[in-house]
Amino acid sequence: MKILIVEDDEDSRVLLEYALTSNGYEVECACDGKLGLAKAQKNRPDLIISDILMPEMDGYGLCKAVKEDEQLCTIPFIFYTATYTDPNDKKLAMDLGASKFLVKPMEINALFVEIENTLEKYQAEISSSTKKTHKKEIELQKGYSEVLAKKLDQKVHQLKEEQKRLEKSEKKYRRLVEVLREDYFFYSHDKSGFFSYISPSIYNVLGYTPEQFHLNFTTYLTDSEINKKALIKTEQSRKGIKQSTYELEIYHKNGSIHRLEVTEEPIIGNDNQIETIEGIAHDITKRVTAEKELAKFQERLQQSQKMEAIGTLAGGIAHDFNNILMPIFVFTEMIMSKLEKNSKERKNAQSVLLCAQRAKDLVKQILTFSRNNKEEKKKIFLQQQISEALKLLRASIPTTIKIRQSIDKNCSPISANPIQMHQIIMNLCTNAYQAIPNKGIMAISLSEINISSDTDIAKFNLQKGKYLRLEVSDNGIGIEKENLKKIFDPYFTTKPKDKGTGLGLSVIHGIVKDHSGHITVYSEPGQGTTFHVYFPTIMSKRDKNKSQLSENISGGNEHILLVDDDEIIVKIEKQQLENLGYQVTALTCSLKAAEIFQKAPQKFDLIITDMTMPNNTGAELSQELLKVRPSIPIILCTGFSDLIDREEALSLGVKEYLMKPFGKNEMARVVRKVLDNSKSDGLI
Repeated sequence: MKILIVEDDEDSRVLLEYALTSNGYEVECACDGKLGLAKAQKNRPDLIISDILMPEMDGYGLCKAVKEDEQLCTIPFIFYTATYTDPNDKKLAMDLGASKFLVKPMEINALFVEIENTLEKYQAEISSSTKKTHKKEIELQKGYSEVLAKKLDQKVHQLKEEQKRLEKSEKKYRRLVEVLREDYFFYSHDKSGFFSYISPSIYNVLGYTPEQFHLNFTTYLTDSEINKKALIKTEQSRKGIKQSTYELEIYHKNGSIHRLEVTEEPIIGNDNQIETIEGIAHDITKRVTAEKELAKFQERLQQSQKMEAIGTLAGGIAHDFNNILMPIFVFTEMIMSKLEKNSKERKNAQSVLLCAQRAKDLVKQILTFSRNNKEEKKKIFLQQQISEALKLLRASIPTTIKIRQSIDKNCSPISANPIQMHQIIMNLCTNAYQAIPNKGIMAISLSEINISSDTDIAKFNLQKGKYLRLEVSDNGIGIEKENLKKIFDPYFTTKPKDKGTGLGLSVIHGIVKDHSGHITVYSEPGQGTTFHVYFPTIMSKRDKNKSQLSENISGGNEHILLVDDDEIIVKIEKQQLENLGYQVTALTCSLKAAEIFQKAPQKFDLIITDMTMPNNTGAELSQELLKVRPSIPIILCTGFSDLIDREEALSLGVKEYLMKPFGKNEMARVVRKVLDNSKSDGLI
């Protein structure tokens, strides 16, 4: 008997095919109604079993097409579905000419009974559709049909008996071992671990044919910790103890490592002894890889969120800290102005001023790293950057690690982003000292070299010219050769999970390339690591350092409206400006400042306002005052602001953007510059 199965669900189709084939039927399959009709027309079946909901053509459409086809109309048609179970669905099926409407799931024996009944009815009524035109033919064939039906009964009975024998003798093979998906394979092995059967699908999973995979399975296992646990599970299975699903790592034929999820069960014979151990292995390598990538992504996301939180905190700290530094700058300058030039007290005050400047730079660096602030490239002396970075590093590096310096103080300047240069130095030095387990030496050097030979140009992929060479080395644990090629890849790290993100060297590599430079690394395991970074120099002489106190400080007699919500800052700035000869109206309320200005806008020659204030920000106050008097020059001051930067401030009509903390000289210079420019433009 030929049976055509039309079912779009692969698992259901395979199960039904296996069951019918095992029971002696010749089976052909189709995954939709359109394909099923084509197969029926090409090779006429004795019975069609069809699902309802399918692509291309559903079961109803298929049944209708079959019953309208003169060659196929007498074929019995069984609907076997779990999709439509409404009584109207069954009625429609029967109206279309279906022989049966069966609902999934059914016991396999019950399904066989329905199939047999349908075929018996078909044999008895095979020519009923032509009853009116072929009555004599029906009578002639009646006896034949009865005989055929009896024969069919006998055959069905024989098949049932045969099925029982097959179920008894082939119990372990009644799984769908030959039609497992490409990431599964079925196996059985004895208590010693030697395989007696492996399904062909193992080739899709591990690249072996069943014949190749005949040795003890431990031959293919890796030495990972997970396999030690897996072997314990397998040993328990050999003793007849059913185990929960476990995982193991195994070599693919191509040498790659795959992760398998294994479910095993010992098969006990009639003598209560273990006959064999059967199992299904599922290749979960892709899933495990995806889970690891997801974990990395989540870790990076958490790190990003931490940095965002740190940035928010840093912004608040920066604003308050810069306001705290303001009086230190101003009062120290005032003290210095009243002391003799070479006195000990003046030198002490100068040290205080330098420390305050260092604190200001430190706040700027914190903001840059935590908020990704941008800073344009400019002429810098890398030796100064190294000196400042080492001052910060010394406090965090263990005293057991010595720092050796060889810095050429006469090196030419380079065009670079100073914050990014600081980042490179800090990162390379941090990596160096972290690579030293206990005692050791971290060395940093800077020299100027000339790249002119074709060999060097090809080696470093650089243009001819003079370069600074920054060298950072350590005598730590070193880097394995296989890792050196990946060391600049994003997210690659040899550090423990909580010690590194794998972003540092990748970011450094990008910064160096952005500065038309080159970076190399040399390392030997157990000997240490050396990084060389090359930056092109620029033809420029070193700027002479000018002391702020040596500048000629110019004042004036103009009237200035000063606004800052911090009373101490207002007091300091007012005193500074008055010492320079200016008239100052100082306020701590932006609303009050707007009110006073609106009453007499021509009274003032300049507005100096803080950015971060209650009620109205400095930007909002500036816009309000510019509406009243568009020509009024404004200087916007801030310790830190997330709301506005220099470019945005100038676009609003503000003449200058001044970052706190600033000293008397800087304030005097900026105020005078703005007033003079406004006068020359005819604004005041």
